[in-house]
Amino acid sequence: MTKFQYLVPVDGSAHSDAAVAHAVRFTEIYGAELTAIHVVDSSIYKETEVVEKMQAAGELYLDRMKDLAAEQGVTVKSARVLVGYPFDAILDVASEIDASVIFMGATGADHSRRIGKIASRVLRGADCHIMLVRGGIPTGDYKNILIPTDGSKDAEYAAQSGVSTARRVGARIAACNIVDLGHITDTRVVTASGVGAGRHYGDVIKLPESAVKRMRQRLLEESAKIADRVKKIAELKGVDAEIIVRDGKPAQEILKIIRDEEVDLVVMGYSGKSIVSKLFIGSVSEKVASTAPCSVIIVRGARMERVVPVKE
Repeated sequence: MTKFQYLVPVDGSAHSDAAVAHAVRFTEIYGAELTAIHVVDSSIYKETEVVEKMQAAGELYLDRMKDLAAEQGVTVKSARVLVGYPFDAILDVASEIDASVIFMGATGADHSRRIGKIASRVLRGADCHIMLVRGGIPTGDYKNILIPTDGSKDAEYAAQSGVSTARRVGARIAACNIVDLGHITDTRVVTASGVGAGRHYGDVIKLPESAVKRMRQRLLEESAKIADRVKKIAELKGVDAEIIVRDGKPAQEILKIIRDEEVDLVVMGYSGKSIVSKLFIGSVSEKVASTAPCSVIIVRGARMERVVPVKE
C-alpha cells in the first residue's frame, strides 16, 4: 500500500521546531514518509550574497530537523532549500509529492497568538489536510482529542481521522456539537401555507412558551445524535469517547471546550453543512484554527476520498 506523504516546512523558529516534532511523531505512528523544506523568501531577500547566506542557514535548519527525526528512528525522505515565495513553494511541493498532510507552526516568529500570514494562506489554498501546531515541543502523546462535528461529510472524515490517531496514541475523545438556540424566537410570520383560522399572510404571531421550549429541546436532542455518531465510530475502534453538546456560537463554544477539557489536539472538518461555510472558508474551522491554544488538524474530505482507507 502506498505510504502517506507528509510535508513540513521549517524556518528555524520555536514554532517550526514544534511542528517538526509533531510531524515526526505522526510519521512514526503511521509509517509515513516525511519531506522537509526551507524556503528563502525571495520577496524579502534579493541580493545574491544575502540569499546564499539564507540558503546556508536553511541547510542548518534542515540538518537540525533530520537529527530530531533520527532520534525518534525516523528517516527524512527528502530535505531541500528552495528560493521563492513561501506560500507558492509549500503548495508546489505538496502537490509534487501528493502530500496527505502539511505540518507547520500556526504562528510565525513575529506572531504570538493569531495565525501567521503564511500558515493562513496555506490553510486556505492547500488541497490536503493541514496541521497547525501550537505550543512547544511535545513531551508525550496527545491525551485529549476534540472532534467538533456538524454531521457534514468533512466532519465525518475528521472523526475517522481523529479516532485513528486516538487509537494509536491511547488518547480519549470528546465529540462536540454546538447548536445556536439564539435564533429561536417566540414570534413567527404567517406564510401562504399558514393562512386561515383568522391568520392572514404576513401577520406576526406569538408562539406559546411551550412550543418554543419544545423546539429548543428538539434541537438539543438532534445535536446529541450528531455527536453520538462520532462516539459510535470511536467505540468501534475501542477508543473512549464522550459527547458534549452546547448552546452558543460554534467557534466560541469550541474554544471554551478546549480550555475546559484541557484539549491538546483538535481534529475538525474544513467545511461544514451550511452554504456559507462552503463558499467562504470556514468560518468555524478557520476561526478555531486561527485562535485555538492547542494544535489543530483541518481535514479535507476531498483528500480523504482520494485515499484508500488504512486498515485498522
